[in-house]
Amino acid sequence: MSVDDRPLASFRVSMRDIDIYGHVHNSVYLDYCEDAVVEFLRHREILSHFRHTSSGVAYHVKKAEITFHNPIDVDDVVEAKVTVEKIGRTSLSFAIELFRQRDGAHCASAGFVWVCVGLSDSRPTPIPDATRAALG
Repeated sequence: MSVDDRPLASFRVSMRDIDIYGHVHNSVYLDYCEDAVVEFLRHREILSHFRHTSSGVAYHVKKAEITFHNPIDVDDVVEAKVTVEKIGRTSLSFAIELFRQRDGAHCASAGFVWVCVGLSDSRPTPIPDATRAALG
């Protein structure tokens, strides 16, 4: 496994995430994906670019979508891979893949679109050059 193939985030599923059918509730997958993106930014040492207090801008989720492939159960370890799919003028897209560690099953594919906005008006604003370079 190459460095680029290794998961950047992994976590164990808690009982609180389980629905009445005995597997992770659909909405919780988005929490896992959001945590994976934050871990991706932390791993790249660029999380400060996404904190409004240090970057002068904020990022709002414009779109979140997920496709479910296999269920995740309590006590499973979930591994997440994150990639930057696209960097636009005011938005950026992440692709997130979730896998079950015990058997490598691909459990979900997700995508987030974040929009960079100004702090004073919450209107779209260009992604700062330093952030764009750090992501590239």
